[in-house]
Amino acid sequence: MHAKVVSFGHYLPPQVERAGVMRTIAEEPVGPSTLAAEATRVACERAGLTASDFDLIVFATTTPDVTFPGSACYLQSHLECGTVPALDIRAQCAGFLFALAVAEKFVRSGQYRCVLVAGGEVFSSGVDYERQPDVARLFGDGAGVAVLGPGAGRERIEAVVTHSDGRRYRDFWCEYPASRQHPVRMTREDFGLGKHLPQIHPVRVAEFGQEHIPRVVREALDRAGRTASEVDCFFISHVLPEVAEDAARALGLRGDVVTIPSARYGHLGAAALPVAVSEALSSGRVGSGATVCLAACGAGAAWGAAVIRL
Repeated sequence: MHAKVVSFGHYLPPQVERAGVMRTIAEEPVGPSTLAAEATRVACERAGLTASDFDLIVFATTTPDVTFPGSACYLQSHLECGTVPALDIRAQCAGFLFALAVAEKFVRSGQYRCVLVAGGEVFSSGVDYERQPDVARLFGDGAGVAVLGPGAGRERIEAVVTHSDGRRYRDFWCEYPASRQHPVRMTREDFGLGKHLPQIHPVRVAEFGQEHIPRVVREALDRAGRTASEVDCFFISHVLPEVAEDAARALGLRGDVVTIPSARYGHLGAAALPVAVSEALSSGRVGSGATVCLAACGAGAAWGAAVIRL
């Protein structure tokens, strides 16, 4: 038995102009779990499922609803699906791939048979469009989900590869509020200095992505026993869209088989890949039987890739 993706779903709030660019912005006071609940309803409708079918929820997010409990618990509450286990994954931009890796193993082991894998972000309430417009304009809000189940046919998750390098955590991070700061997690001085806002070292982040995205895509293809020419569509996520473009060129990919989420609606972090695949399915760009490759690289540093036969 192997694991397959039964359905994708996504939800994007309306586009709003911020810092001179159009971005999907959740203007109501909501967290990522609210957006993920809407995306889940789409996925359920497509697959003929209800929330009562889920026996595990895995939620990837960089921007949780609150410090604790996890956003997966909030999502479980929104969906009213009982007391099924619900856990968060914190792997930032590559979070959906890490969540997919966890869920795939649970399904393949037989412990769970219907797993909701969600990626959701509300970045807009945590950036400053006036003080740091160059950084703030990179981000958007949204959520995407995948429903996993057991399979025995050709549809399957063929490979998932994940990596982390914690030595690079300062290249792309949000330092405050921080439990390691004493006696309080953030002072007024820290707030005034903008230490609660995302900080990115663009050169280091770009160089790392340019090197590691092509490498991890090749690793995933090798593990799946595939060549790039056998993949119908590549979805490459990076906070800097030009880095994803560079990675696609390094892999020798044609532009018509590559989707770069951050170039379309801003960087959606852990939501970027499931949103992009769900949109491609709803538009007919990819369909049943297609083989897709998903790749992401970002804060952590964390990166990964997956090959999926839909």
